[in-house]
Amino acid sequence: MKVIDKYVLREFLRNFLVSLLFFTILLLIVRFSEKEVSKFVSRNMTVWSSMLSLFFQLPAFVIQVAPPSVLFATFFSLGRMAQSNEITAMRSGGISLYRIFQPVFIAAFLIALFMIIFNDQVVTRANERDTDIKESYSRGAGVASNVVFGSSGNRVFYIYIMYLRNRSMRNVTMYQFGEDKKVKSETFANTASWSGQTWHLRDGIIRTFADEGWEETPYEYMEITVPEDPEIMVKGTRDLREMSVSDLARLIKYRRSAGRTVRKELVALHHRISFPFACFIMALLGAPLFVMFGRSGMAVGFLLTMFISFLYWSIAIAVFEAFGNNGKLPPAMSCWLANMIFLAVGAIFLYRVKK
Repeated sequence: MKVIDKYVLREFLRNFLVSLLFFTILLLIVRFSEKEVSKFVSRNMTVWSSMLSLFFQLPAFVIQVAPPSVLFATFFSLGRMAQSNEITAMRSGGISLYRIFQPVFIAAFLIALFMIIFNDQVVTRANERDTDIKESYSRGAGVASNVVFGSSGNRVFYIYIMYLRNRSMRNVTMYQFGEDKKVKSETFANTASWSGQTWHLRDGIIRTFADEGWEETPYEYMEITVPEDPEIMVKGTRDLREMSVSDLARLIKYRRSAGRTVRKELVALHHRISFPFACFIMALLGAPLFVMFGRSGMAVGFLLTMFISFLYWSIAIAVFEAFGNNGKLPPAMSCWLANMIFLAVGAIFLYRVKK
């Protein structure tokens, strides 16, 4: 049985890698011709910067095509063995289809775990680098402007310019609110920097408001404690796809403490795990489909893969996750409901397969 396991596993992994490469190149061509060319031209980007931008988009493409690649590899590797009567020979030796499927399921589960880690650690950083490259042709990489966020202690910060690379800021204003929601004081700094939770404010003025008027107190240097990480807040205003699971969790904590809605952040957090996990779901779905259509050849397998993938993307992202972002579904349910539906369908098909 170990020999058969190794053989089935080798066939599956080989087809998976070929499918992953094929679908990634296909998606790259489609995206390049459809969207990226216009972005590169509008920003007057150089050829090298354009190629570098595409390179940093590749990890995201890999995540997008991983589930259909697993589905196609499952269908085609088992289907090819069915066409050559190898599956029949195995079953004649007393091996059930469930046992033949086992190495494929284990490999798909491990691929799903790898894709979750890859999505969290590699894709997010690549997306950030891609954004920096494109922004370098507008306002400069690593620079954010007009940053506004709420902080603990009834404080709201407005930062005109933030330089992420050297952790410095210009024209920083902190508004302190009272229990009656009125502004109690306003602290302004011409320049500022931060190290950990300590902000260093320089060359500014403090205005304290009262019913009879206000008082102004200038200062040269002052330190304040801000638990929120400004870099995380900036990433949250740019693109949630640039944030890792830990960064998203921190952003959600910050915004909740400030009393803000975090539906979109929670959807992005659950999507970071649920979508790569679809690799395992697709293996459970593809294995029984090979029994029904395995002898029909690669063309049928490719069409089934395209149809199921389109169905999954349209249901999971276009419908359920949109409902999650709009508050019509709980964030966790909006991301995992499609997986649960396809898992149920795969389990029914798998149950109907004769042992």
